[in-house]
This record gives sequence, structure tokens and C-alpha cells, in this order.
Amino acid sequence: MANFQTLTNLKSLLKKHLDWKEYEVLRLSYGLDCDKYSAKEIAELSGLNIYEVTALKLKSRATAKTKH
Repeated sequence: MANFQTLTNLKSLLKKHLDWKEYEVLRLSYGLDCDKYSAKEIAELSGLNIYEVTALKLKSRATAKTKH
């Protein structure tokens, strides 16, 4: 488990480089400061629809792959 400072730094970087929707989907998907949630649960919690959540998760994965 990441220590508090590492988690704080990660969240700060995410907030700096992502819009609100992207940040919330990643935070909830990976359980950065909470339990992990499914796409359906994230949609219900955030007010996004399931398609937006899924698209943001796919975008995140694709972006990560291009950086390797």
C-alpha cells in the first residue's frame, strides 16, 4: 500500500493534468483514497453515465500504453 505522501503526490499530479471527470473515474476505479468501484457504481456516484465512465477508463489505459 502506498504511503500517505506518495498518495497525496499522485492525487496532486492527477488533478493537475486531468479534468474533473477523468480524475474522479481514476480515483474511484483504483480506490486511491476509497474503496474500488465498478463502472456502474462510479456512474451512479458521479452523475456520469456508464458510457462516459467506460470511455474515460479506456482513454486512460490507451494513454498509459502510449507512454511506454
